[in-house]
Amino acid sequence: TYSFLNDALVPCSIFTLLGFLAYQHSGNLVSNADLIFSIGFLAFVFVANAVSFDSNKAQFELMEKDKIDFEPMGKHSLGRGQFITKKSFLVYFVVSKIMGLMIPLIMIYTCPDDIAAMVSPSLFVLCAQAVAEQSTAAVHDVLRIAIPFAYTAYRLFGPLQSWAFESYSLYLEKPGESVYASNCGLAWVNLIFAAYNLFVFLLLRTLP
Repeated sequence: TYSFLNDALVPCSIFTLLGFLAYQHSGNLVSNADLIFSIGFLAFVFVANAVSFDSNKAQFELMEKDKIDFEPMGKHSLGRGQFITKKSFLVYFVVSKIMGLMIPLIMIYTCPDDIAAMVSPSLFVLCAQAVAEQSTAAVHDVLRIAIPFAYTAYRLFGPLQSWAFESYSLYLEKPGESVYASNCGLAWVNLIFAAYNLFVFLLLRTLP
């Protein structure tokens, strides 16, 4: 039986800590809008689930009646378990976490302050998305699918876009330094990856 305390508390705590670390290194580049959206949208999901979907009781009552175990990372995932076991999806998932989470996390500690601050807003919103996805496994599917759409769209047209264009400007100012070239390359790779994730993977594969 799914339980937030047993299944989601630890990952939510980890991603909250990572988000806090990103915020600390942001040099005030994590805007009020980033904070309001990251927290506010998750709050909206919980309120909407309680008010409009009766806390998703109908689904769980039906599952209990049919003696079906809830598997949020399996047959009850957003892709209905179609992607979880596929090698191509696992590669896609790992690459996305390396490019969007692991490398930026290393960068905020190892790169110059101007790069660390530039990377942090995108990393912060990504951590907020991870917390939202982990903490809402039991809400109605309509709201669950809205989370990756909303956070990815916000990140794509907000922090990621800013990181990409600002990193390019910074690279032009310091063209001979590899760290600035790497920062620019990573920013644009993440921007393209997020666009593919939103308009292809989520919209054309997961949603149907």
